[in-house]
Amino acid sequence: MKHKILLPLCAAGLAAGLLLSRVMLGEPNRVERTVQLFTQACVPYYLGGLDTPPADLGLIKTDMFPQERRWADPVSASFLVLGEHSCTISTNAPNALTQAEGDVLASGIEQVVASEFPELAFDPKATLGDDVLFRAWMKGQVASPQRWGVSVYVFPDRGERSGSLVSLMIPRSSQK
Repeated sequence: MKHKILLPLCAAGLAAGLLLSRVMLGEPNRVERTVQLFTQACVPYYLGGLDTPPADLGLIKTDMFPQERRWADPVSASFLVLGEHSCTISTNAPNALTQAEGDVLASGIEQVVASEFPELAFDPKATLGDDVLFRAWMKGQVASPQRWGVSVYVFPDRGERSGSLVSLMIPRSSQK
């Protein structure tokens, strides 16, 4: 009889402890975590390799195809995908970012670009419509193998097609 009471009590205590530790340790919100992943995964990937394996960043391997390199992040509800010439962090409905979160994300990524990639220029002409937040910092001629840069694409008001994309595109002339 006491086990029937003790077991749920212990489980509730463990759950409360985990929640309290998240609050006390200041786990980042979804946007902060996305900027953190960009800094910890995409920036080093561009520079030649990951300093920390994705699993050590709290990511869960979710490859769907044999050569794919894809991980899920339970904190930001996003996916990190490492391509031959790209590093992308994306969200999809029902976990899409809101417009307000998209604005904060763009500001956070802009700060990373300014500190890590000062050679990239903001492209004020980069727009994709009134219902889309799109920011791009690029270098190189359009459609050239040397073109590279960072973009933030947030489309929050499209129902089941809502989502976001933060991408670091590596020059196609670079070998990974």
